[in-house]
Amino acid sequence: MSNAFHSVLDAAELPPGASKAVQIDGHNILVGNSAGEFFAVQNRCTHQDSPLEGGRIRNGLIACPLHGVMFDVRTGCGKGQMGRVPLRTYALRVVEGRIEVSVDMPLTA
Repeated sequence: MSNAFHSVLDAAELPPGASKAVQIDGHNILVGNSAGEFFAVQNRCTHQDSPLEGGRIRNGLIACPLHGVMFDVRTGCGKGQMGRVPLRTYALRVVEGRIEVSVDMPLTA
Protein backbone atom coordinates (compact mmCIF):
# COMPACT_ATOMS: atom_id res chain seq x y z
CA MET A 1 0.00 0.00 0.00
CA SER A 2 1.28 3.42 -0.89
CA ASN A 3 -0.90 5.40 1.57
CA ALA A 4 -1.05 8.05 -1.18
CA PHE A 5 -3.51 10.87 -0.87
CA HIS A 6 -5.05 12.23 -4.08
CA SER A 7 -5.91 15.90 -4.38
CA VAL A 8 -9.54 16.06 -5.50
CA LEU A 9 -11.15 19.46 -4.80
CA ASP A 10 -10.65 22.89 -3.31
CA ALA A 11 -12.30 22.91 0.12
CA ALA A 12 -14.02 26.18 -0.87
CA GLU A 13 -15.96 24.26 -3.57
CA LEU A 14 -17.92 22.38 -0.88
CA PRO A 15 -19.96 24.59 1.42
CA PRO A 16 -21.80 22.91 4.31
CA GLY A 17 -24.43 20.49 3.00
CA ALA A 18 -22.76 20.06 -0.39
CA SER A 19 -21.20 16.96 -1.93
CA LYS A 20 -19.44 16.01 -5.15
CA ALA A 21 -18.58 12.65 -6.69
CA VAL A 22 -14.97 12.05 -7.72
CA GLN A 23 -13.18 9.12 -9.33
CA ILE A 24 -9.88 7.89 -7.88
CA ASP A 25 -8.20 4.78 -9.28
CA GLY A 26 -11.55 3.25 -10.25
CA HIS A 27 -13.25 4.14 -6.96
CA ASN A 28 -16.45 6.23 -7.15
CA ILE A 29 -16.17 8.40 -4.03
CA LEU A 30 -18.51 11.03 -2.63
CA VAL A 31 -16.72 13.92 -0.93
CA GLY A 32 -18.93 16.16 1.17
CA ASN A 33 -19.23 18.75 3.88
CA SER A 34 -21.34 18.07 6.95
CA ALA A 35 -21.57 21.27 9.04
CA GLY A 36 -17.96 22.19 8.26
CA GLU A 37 -16.51 18.68 8.56
CA PHE A 38 -15.40 17.04 5.33
CA PHE A 39 -15.98 13.35 4.64
CA ALA A 40 -15.37 10.76 1.92
CA VAL A 41 -17.59 7.69 1.42
CA GLN A 42 -18.40 5.33 -1.42
CA ASN A 43 -20.86 6.98 -3.81
CA ARG A 44 -23.21 3.96 -3.88
CA CYS A 45 -26.06 3.29 -1.50
CA THR A 46 -25.67 -0.22 -0.13
CA HIS A 47 -29.44 -0.73 -0.22
CA GLN A 48 -30.05 -0.53 -3.98
CA ASP A 49 -26.67 0.46 -5.45
CA SER A 50 -27.80 3.95 -6.44
CA PRO A 51 -25.58 7.08 -6.29
CA LEU A 52 -25.58 9.07 -3.05
CA GLU A 53 -24.52 12.29 -4.77
CA GLY A 54 -27.24 14.87 -4.31
CA GLY A 55 -28.50 13.30 -1.09
CA ARG A 56 -29.42 15.61 1.78
CA ILE A 57 -26.66 15.99 4.38
CA ARG A 58 -27.77 16.90 7.88
CA ASN A 59 -26.52 16.22 11.42
CA GLY A 60 -23.68 13.98 10.22
CA LEU A 61 -25.98 11.83 8.08
CA ILE A 62 -26.50 11.55 4.34
CA ALA A 63 -29.83 10.41 2.90
CA CYS A 64 -29.91 8.33 -0.26
CA PRO A 65 -31.83 10.36 -2.87
CA LEU A 66 -33.60 7.21 -4.12
CA HIS A 67 -35.17 5.74 -0.96
CA GLY A 68 -34.02 8.00 1.88
CA VAL A 69 -31.77 5.42 3.55
CA MET A 70 -29.60 7.28 6.07
CA PHE A 71 -25.87 6.73 6.62
CA ASP A 72 -23.49 8.24 9.15
CA VAL A 73 -20.81 10.02 7.09
CA ARG A 74 -18.14 9.47 9.76
CA THR A 75 -18.56 5.70 10.21
CA GLY A 76 -20.54 4.62 7.13
CA CYS A 77 -23.08 2.88 9.38
CA GLY A 78 -26.63 2.85 8.06
CA LYS A 79 -29.77 3.60 10.00
CA GLY A 80 -32.74 1.24 10.00
CA GLN A 81 -33.35 -2.05 8.24
CA MET A 82 -32.42 -0.84 4.73
CA GLY A 83 -29.08 0.52 5.94
CA ARG A 84 -27.72 -2.59 7.59
CA VAL A 85 -24.74 -2.81 5.17
CA PRO A 86 -22.38 0.09 5.93
CA LEU A 87 -20.78 2.37 3.37
CA ARG A 88 -17.05 2.24 2.81
CA THR A 89 -15.41 5.36 4.23
CA TYR A 90 -12.07 6.82 3.17
CA ALA A 91 -9.29 8.73 4.89
CA LEU A 92 -9.48 12.44 4.04
CA ARG A 93 -7.36 15.45 4.88
CA VAL A 94 -7.24 19.11 3.90
CA VAL A 95 -3.83 20.46 2.92
CA GLU A 96 -3.41 24.12 1.99
CA GLY A 97 -7.10 24.42 1.15
CA ARG A 98 -7.22 21.25 -1.00
CA ILE A 99 -9.19 18.15 -0.05
CA GLU A 100 -7.15 14.98 -0.39
CA VAL A 101 -8.51 11.41 -0.21
CA SER A 102 -6.69 8.10 0.14
CA VAL A 103 -8.13 4.94 -1.40
CA ASP A 104 -5.28 2.94 0.12
CA MET A 105 -6.31 3.76 3.67
CA PRO A 106 -10.02 3.00 3.94
CA LEU A 107 -11.53 3.79 7.32
CA THR A 108 -14.00 0.95 6.75
CA ALA A 109 -14.08 -1.81 4.17
